[in-house]
Formats: sequence, structure tokens, C-alpha cells
Amino acid sequence: MQTTIPDSDMTQLERLVLSHIFSAEPDGDGLYFFAEESPAEFLELDVAELRDAHRASADVDSVLNAIVAERLAEVDAGDTHVELDLTVISWTTIFQDIVRRSPTLDEIAVSSAFTCSRMRSDGFGDMATLITGNAISSGSTDEMLAGFREAAAAAAAAAPSVHVLLRFDESEVRTTVGEVIAHDAAATKLATDSISDNDIHAACLAVVASTDLAEERGSAVFKAALAAIANAERRLAEERERNGRVEKN
Repeated sequence: MQTTIPDSDMTQLERLVLSHIFSAEPDGDGLYFFAEESPAEFLELDVAELRDAHRASADVDSVLNAIVAERLAEVDAGDTHVELDLTVISWTTIFQDIVRRSPTLDEIAVSSAFTCSRMRSDGFGDMATLITGNAISSGSTDEMLAGFREAAAAAAAAAPSVHVLLRFDESEVRTTVGEVIAHDAAATKLATDSISDNDIHAACLAVVASTDLAEERGSAVFKAALAAIANAERRLAEERERNGRVEKN
């Protein structure tokens, strides 16, 4: 669990039951709940301790009160311990009652891990649960990954295709430097290896910054628009021709 629960936000009954569902460690003015394997669903509690906790919590709105009251009514006079079946209520519901009443907590976040004693593709994973006063939401890592994939696919489908008109590599510039020096003695008296990679990189940045290809870009866009119109005219003409042949047949 990622959220420490303040002592003042829990009833005595909730504190007792949650401390048996989970392991609990003090954290400041609250308790940090965790389970090394999984939360317990069948509890064995001291009857006297459970009665005292229920009595002290009876005036607070909690779904746990009704369940414990019903179970205590079934206890025989000589019983010292009572079994509490919590399969009828999830521990998340107990935490939700706490959030609803809490003046400080807006949510309780819980993380769970699935492990396996040997490597299996389906033996590992995680789950996250977010508990608020209005909702309890859970999702596994597989579900989250599926959501990420759907979002990525939707974004890719919505994004227009981008076409690169011009790109040059600094290695091409390095090759051209060698060709210029080899074939144009008037260009420079420097040797090819005198031109460093930093010289080439700085020159490329300067040329890119000073070059305006707006006219060439506009021309390419206009040509593509004309080509798209021509493609559509050709495609529709072919469709009409095919439909005409089908009707004749």
C-alpha cells in the first residue's frame, strides 16, 4: 500500500480488523498496511477484543459495523474466539469508508505484485488500485499496456503522415570536402584531415539556419495537391468503367 492511514481516520474496529487482514507498521501518526503474500479473508479474533472495538465504533458510519454485529450475535456465551469471514466484503470497501469520512485523505493507493517461483510468461505482473470516496478502480499491468497500445494506435491513426523533403548527413559533407580539395586547387591549401568533425558540424548548423526552403516546400505541396486530384480522377474513372461493365453483364 502506498498510503499511510492516519489513526484518527480509523475506527477502533477498522484498525483491529485491518491489522489482521494485513500486516501493519506504525508510520508517524498512522499505520502502514502491507501483505507479504495476499490480504487475509478469514480472521480469527478474540471475542472480547472484537466486542470492545465494535462497541467503541458503533456510532460511526462503517459497513464493517453491521457485518461484525451480525457475527457477534452468533457467538455462544463460552466462546473466546470468533471466526470472521470477510469474503462477503472487500478490504477495499473498508478503506473506502475511511476515505469518505477522512478530513485529510482524498484517496488511498494500493500496489500489488504477482510473482512466481519459476520463470513463466504469465507468472508475473502488477496491479494498482485507487480508492476514493466515490469509486474503487483497479487495473493490471497487462490492462494498462493494452490501454497504452490502443492510445498509441489511435494517435498514430489521427496523426497526418509527414514526408521529409530534404535531409543530409554530415558524413556526406565530409566526403564532399575531400572531393572539393582533391579537384579544386583554388578552393583551399588545407589538407582534408585538417577539417575537423566540429568544423563540419558547425558549418552544417549554420547552413541549415540560413537556408530558406519555403518556396521549394510550397511548390512540393502544390504539386502533391495536383497529383492527388489526378489520382482521384483516374481512380473514379476506373470505378465508373468497372461499374458500367458489370451493369452490361
